[in-house]
Amino acid sequence: MGRFKEFDGLQIPDRVQDKKFTLGEKTDDFQRVKHLNPVFAFDFISLNRGDFCFDGKLLGRDDYVKLMKSLKSISSYTYEMLDKEYRFHFHEIDWEDVTISKSDFYKCISKNCKGEENIDAYQFKVYEEARIIGFLYMGVFYLVMFDRGHNAYKRK
Repeated sequence: MGRFKEFDGLQIPDRVQDKKFTLGEKTDDFQRVKHLNPVFAFDFISLNRGDFCFDGKLLGRDDYVKLMKSLKSISSYTYEMLDKEYRFHFHEIDWEDVTISKSDFYKCISKNCKGEENIDAYQFKVYEEARIIGFLYMGVFYLVMFDRGHNAYKRK
């Protein structure tokens, strides 16, 4: 127990400890959390064997290893850095530009979602063409969908 003495009294000012997202709460305004480094949560990952699920039929061991390495690396940047550096392609989702419906995204979060909730979805590039789609709450990025081939965006 003595090894962790330096953590006694540790305060986390921008995130509320043990506070998880629940349906009906407003997700974060990007400007409020842009100075934070991402922390990732897996509470709402889609596991339905679909095209944008984390257990998709075309995903293999290498994809999961690359995903974990990329998330580890990305967590060393702030949200603002992710937003400013083009290589991350970090931005809010415009539902008019994607093949995923807003209601399908919301159904991954809760079967009771009606699409009227205050959830602002974001995406960022993790490796190659792969994108993560999720949302921010209390500075935590909740992963929801995995777009391995960058197929969610309609080609113009």
